[in-house]
Amino acid sequence: MTGYQLPKLRLALGLGDQELEQRLRPALDAADDLSVVAQCLAADQLVQVVDTHAVDAAVVGWSLHRLTDALLDQLDRPGLLVVLLVPDPDEARWRGRRGPVLALDTDPVSLHHVLVSARPAGRPVPRQRTSPEPVVLKSADRADPRAGGVIAVTGGAGAPGRTTLAINLTAALGTADSSVLVELDLCAPSLAAFLDLDPSRNICTLAHAVREDPHNWSVALRDELQPLGPTGVAAVVLCGPPKREMRSSVGHGFVERLVAELAGRYRWVILDVGPDLLGIETPAANHRAALAAAQHILLATGSDFVGLWHARGALDQLERQLGIERRSVHLVLNRHDARYHHPPAEVEWHLGAPIAAVVPFDHAAAQRAVADQRPLVTDPASRASRALLALAERPGKSQAFSAKARLRLPVQHAPRGRAW
Repeated sequence: MTGYQLPKLRLALGLGDQELEQRLRPALDAADDLSVVAQCLAADQLVQVVDTHAVDAAVVGWSLHRLTDALLDQLDRPGLLVVLLVPDPDEARWRGRRGPVLALDTDPVSLHHVLVSARPAGRPVPRQRTSPEPVVLKSADRADPRAGGVIAVTGGAGAPGRTTLAINLTAALGTADSSVLVELDLCAPSLAAFLDLDPSRNICTLAHAVREDPHNWSVALRDELQPLGPTGVAAVVLCGPPKREMRSSVGHGFVERLVAELAGRYRWVILDVGPDLLGIETPAANHRAALAAAQHILLATGSDFVGLWHARGALDQLERQLGIERRSVHLVLNRHDARYHHPPAEVEWHLGAPIAAVVPFDHAAAQRAVADQRPLVTDPASRASRALLALAERPGKSQAFSAKARLRLPVQHAPRGRAW
């Protein structure tokens, strides 16, 4: 007679740290009495997994995104074993917890022993419910994509002001119609610092959410997008990876799908694309995918000799790697000072690319915007602000970036109420 054998313990992981995952995950996967059924990048995703009754236990790292005491309380429920990994298990705040509290440096063998020993005996095993096959909509059944454009903002090496340009273009276009800014610079993302945003709401958690449920884009986008700029600006932001090691969770196929989903929801989609295009590494592959998905490309460049030298290199890469001709790339001369820098006409002739805007050097206004963590275009006294607004308007010049109405940001956000 065969003895009774407990079913495998269904385990959800929410570690929040790649090194911790690399240290613990292989041993848990190799265990015969455990089955890792979910890996969550954020605490609210872990709660959703637990709500489905598809797991028997969860291992939670204290560095997990969006983890709070309130969310920990939501995980404290009958029949669920929660093992918490913290820096100091002897801290007074953990003494009242019902589940095991272990140190972050706990070895995989000890963690496995705790999980197996603490599992409740005789727990009823719910029947596995199969999900219905997703219904693929035909083209005629899909919502009509909104008229608008996908604009990629890129730049050469150094600091040509690419992210500043992307932020302000999105804010300006958001005064006329819905706009979204996506941070696709996987080398050095900085939008959260520029705009005082929540870095835990980002492209990596979005990628994980839609990977678990490909038909859940609307809900996932609502969870990860954050408002940009003052009230009255219909613009939102999707931050890039909060940690360098998390960028591997974003693939070029996801980038292509993300751009398509946003283009169907927003009038304007602005992509802040990093400078690396060469190689097979994740950042370069995603940067190329973003540029290939764009309808218009703006290339930010510094106005001094070094900035223009880097811009020429960026134009060469676009032409060689993606087959994008120079004449189809619009230059934005940033921090231009006519006393020291070449005239725009000379720059345009030597680089072989048209200039879409010349942003004058306005150090004081730029520093105020960085200090206040707001878009520069909200400063009516700034010469740079007016140039950026003119770029978004493009009246009578090109239909590439034109909006229907003249752009105006809310007056109440202008310093000292000055009109502009």
